[in-house]
Amino acid sequence: MPLTMEFDRRRHRRFAVQPQYSHIMVRRANGDAIEGHLHDVSAGGIRFECDGELEAGENFDFEIELPGTRVPLRGQGSVIRNFDEDGVGHWSTAARFEQFETRFEAASLIRFLEQGFLLRAA
Repeated sequence: MPLTMEFDRRRHRRFAVQPQYSHIMVRRANGDAIEGHLHDVSAGGIRFECDGELEAGENFDFEIELPGTRVPLRGQGSVIRNFDEDGVGHWSTAARFEQFETRFEAASLIRFLEQGFLLRAA
């Protein structure tokens, strides 16, 4: 029987976020705002759930509130993929961070992840 190895193509470790303790506001290019919550976060991106479908490749502005933090992270992201998890319109979206509003926000995310408050996601 041949041995097959699966490699994780992700460049950054993902950390699970309890959805009830997070919030994301996505603003699309047309100005529409969509609210949701995070499922996981890494230094390179997020997976979140919201009530609206975002298209693969779509760019958006975001504001993220992580558990236990007081200042939201703001920046721009792009959709990698999305799918309807439960068939009733709750869309799960995987997105990459394109840039943060400031260098301070990018560094704050890294510090938050390094503190070990979140468990590593599968």
